[in-house]
Amino acid sequence: MSESWNRQPSSLSTLHSPLSTLLTGDVDRSEFAGARATLESWGPVEVCPMPSDAATVLHRGQLTPDLIVAAQAFPGQISHAAIAQLRRLAPLARIVGLLGSWCEGEMRTGSPWPGAVRVYWHQWTPRADRQLRRMVGGRPCAWSLPPTATEEERLLADADPMTTPIRPTDSRGLVLIRSNLPEMAEWLSAMCRRQGFATVRQCDSVSMSAEGVRAAIFDADRFDTQSCAKLKRLTAALRPSPVLALTTFPREEDRRKALEAGAAAVLSKPFLLDDLLELELSSL
Repeated sequence: MSESWNRQPSSLSTLHSPLSTLLTGDVDRSEFAGARATLESWGPVEVCPMPSDAATVLHRGQLTPDLIVAAQAFPGQISHAAIAQLRRLAPLARIVGLLGSWCEGEMRTGSPWPGAVRVYWHQWTPRADRQLRRMVGGRPCAWSLPPTATEEERLLADADPMTTPIRPTDSRGLVLIRSNLPEMAEWLSAMCRRQGFATVRQCDSVSMSAEGVRAAIFDADRFDTQSCAKLKRLTAALRPSPVLALTTFPREEDRRKALEAGAAAVLSKPFLLDDLLELELSSL
């Protein structure tokens, strides 16, 4: 999450205990720059760029991690054998792959690590914060399941019971939604309304202003020159209210362009609803 989102790390003092994390792989790659900071906000992090060094630390008993995060920029950068060795040395630790954009097609054409949770760099902050908060609080979540869990079981583990809808009189404010796709705009509106927000949609063909906007969602297929210009005008008009930008499978330069245009945070499509709520609600 961008620092401009003005969100502070959650305090460990109200939770059960900090998490111990072993971070290995291509940790210095710019795509992964924010991951270490996220992990450190939840507990101590031991960094071993080489998986063999991480295995040595585990073999010597220097660390008993709750979580092993393996940063991989492209398929095959960290071998199956290396992951299997880490799993043998720390059988109770959950292994999470922090993956670069080149790994997006690995599930179809490659050979992903068996039993490891997969999180792309552009999904990391909202998803990691949510999962780590649950792990530290002793609540079930996708990352706490055993390696044999299926993707369906991980989704079910994250599902919260349906809560009582917030009454209209308890409205939390107004969210502006900017999308060229009516279906996407309606889905986003329904999600916001269920969380207690009123919504208004702004179309490209309509020039309008809305008073009392607490936050906005800007939906684009890609951040080209035209989209960035529209995003910049929207963020300027709504400042200081935060604008969350959505785009399809962003690259690092896409994220940089969106932040430079004034977006408070960038979320990739397709996304989990909980990821969107994690970013949107944390700003209000």
